[in-house]
Amino acid sequence: MATLTYRPDIQGLRAAAILLVVLAHAEISFFSGGFIGVDVFFVISGYLITGLLVREYAQTESIKLAKFIARRLKRLLPTLLVMISLVVLISPLLISSYEFKEQLASATYATTWTSNLFFAFSKLNYFADVQTRDLFLHTWSLGVEEQFYLAWPLLLLLTLTLLTQRVGHSNHRRSLLIVLSFMFTFSLGLSWYWSAEHPLWSFYLMPSRIWQFALGAIVFVWFEYKNTKTLAPEWATRCGISGLILIIGSAILLYPNMSYPGFLALLPSLGAALIIAAGNQENFQDVNRGLSNPILTWIGDRSYSWYIWHWPVLLLGFSLGVQHPIGIMGLVILSLLLAIISYHCIELPFWKGRLSHSPPVRGILLSSLAIIVGVVGIQNYSTYVDQNTNKQAVQFARKARHDLPVIYKFGCDAWYANADVRPCLIGNPDALKTVVLLADSIGAQWFSLLPEIFRAPGWRVVILTKSSCPMVDEDFFYDRIGKVYSVCSEWRNAALNYLSTLQPDVVIIGSAATYEFSKEQWIEGSARIFARLSTVSDHVIVVSGTPQLSFDGPSCLEKQHTDSALKRFLSNRLSCSEALTITQTTDVADYLEQAAQRFPKVSQLNLNEEVCPGRHCAAQNPNGLVVFRDQQHLTDSFVRTQVPEALIKLEKLGLEPLLAD
Repeated sequence: MATLTYRPDIQGLRAAAILLVVLAHAEISFFSGGFIGVDVFFVISGYLITGLLVREYAQTESIKLAKFIARRLKRLLPTLLVMISLVVLISPLLISSYEFKEQLASATYATTWTSNLFFAFSKLNYFADVQTRDLFLHTWSLGVEEQFYLAWPLLLLLTLTLLTQRVGHSNHRRSLLIVLSFMFTFSLGLSWYWSAEHPLWSFYLMPSRIWQFALGAIVFVWFEYKNTKTLAPEWATRCGISGLILIIGSAILLYPNMSYPGFLALLPSLGAALIIAAGNQENFQDVNRGLSNPILTWIGDRSYSWYIWHWPVLLLGFSLGVQHPIGIMGLVILSLLLAIISYHCIELPFWKGRLSHSPPVRGILLSSLAIIVGVVGIQNYSTYVDQNTNKQAVQFARKARHDLPVIYKFGCDAWYANADVRPCLIGNPDALKTVVLLADSIGAQWFSLLPEIFRAPGWRVVILTKSSCPMVDEDFFYDRIGKVYSVCSEWRNAALNYLSTLQPDVVIIGSAATYEFSKEQWIEGSARIFARLSTVSDHVIVVSGTPQLSFDGPSCLEKQHTDSALKRFLSNRLSCSEALTITQTTDVADYLEQAAQRFPKVSQLNLNEEVCPGRHCAAQNPNGLVVFRDQQHLTDSFVRTQVPEALIKLEKLGLEPLLAD
């Protein structure tokens, strides 16, 4: 069997990669770009796997595909199945039935190493934000790797066989580098193209990631066939330092809300390739010597297990209200302890212990059987959980979750699908006066106030809404679709043009306060919108963005009404409420006020004291009325109770003469 020389510096590089990933997922802002650790793993895999396969072919003029696949399965599958099984089993004890359904939707796909396909092609639901916190989201990279392990040996075997027939063994290096370079270039180009056209495909699918594996392969082949397989010490030092700068710099400077991978992924990937290249010598230099220290190699050995466990532990902790840095650090330590246990009790025995010696065909068959049992078991257990939930508690939460304004039945909002302006008309179409609601989903949640305040037959209400589209004249990266939300900008401009022809009496606009704009962007971007609206209406009312919870409101309330003592204890600890300290909501309200003061026709309507009295937000108010239908949107029932207060405030803002007609 072909082997590679043990490289402690590569294990140290694995440690650096997993530490960056864990820090990013633990929401340590300084390392928000730590997701690039996955790119480093891909390059390492390309180097090591290509090395094993090329050396096997050099020794035997063949590659034993079954043996290769069996070894990968024995190394990776047991830990994965144990993690998935344990998370699926304990989740119903900790989270609501709705969260169980949404956050474990990918469980069967994760079991079959196809979760990357699930996340790439799943249909998005705007109001199912819990889906973005899938407990197995991190397994997308394992799907990419396993698909690489299936395709790469076949590609290499075909390539090496053809090269041997045409040019012989002595010329493999140059020809193989040409082939690998072609794969690198084609895949990188595909990644760049998909980043613009299908960003989720670019991120999750193996064809747009194969260039990273090919990059690692190029490093191996470059040195494997040279007369000298080492770099000069001065060049090794330069490569190592440059690689480290690229990786650490990427982790610090890159951030999740940007188009990725595309060409940006070249930075950490080249960094990993340079460090691996620098280590091709007998005596490690500088960076590689540092990576070879015992602590990092110890972490590197357990990097796969830690990667497997850290994400579900963090997410389950967050869902239980863990927010303090000390609590988050406790979750990180817990995930590491689970990784240590699974490494010694599961990963090592199947990888290098007594359980690793089964014949390849038997190993593949048993692995396939384990996967089938896992899929069937997850499906049956999910059905069991659904049948044994407290139906009354589930119905209570479902009712709150579906307590939406009626406008969503009219098809006014196409979300990111297109930029068509589709106004919805409520009330008397022949009314002499018109009020327009121009808003994202947070502004649109106040719709039910309007027919009550601007009453027919004297008024008609026109609705223009685009979910996640702020009434701020600024472009922004929308993480739900993986690219800049250009549809929003096009729609907003078209909606403003429409209003210039409509000339409404009153325009009410509203947006969430959670968009990641700078202070200047909030003020100046809002001012540009106010300037245009001031030319089409004498009264422009800006509704402040409302605060949001750190948890899903109906899910917390469901747990309070469940039969599970553990769930009730956990939800009571959270109390389904929280006190707000300094919040972005307050800051953004101040920014909007600063922009509004420039325009005599623009005023701000702030109802946040009614939503969170005394800066204290709760999923349910003292009167038993559910306030939030998810983490950030208000129930329509609650909104309707605010008609008297909203009417008083609107009259104070100068609308009393219009409303009195």
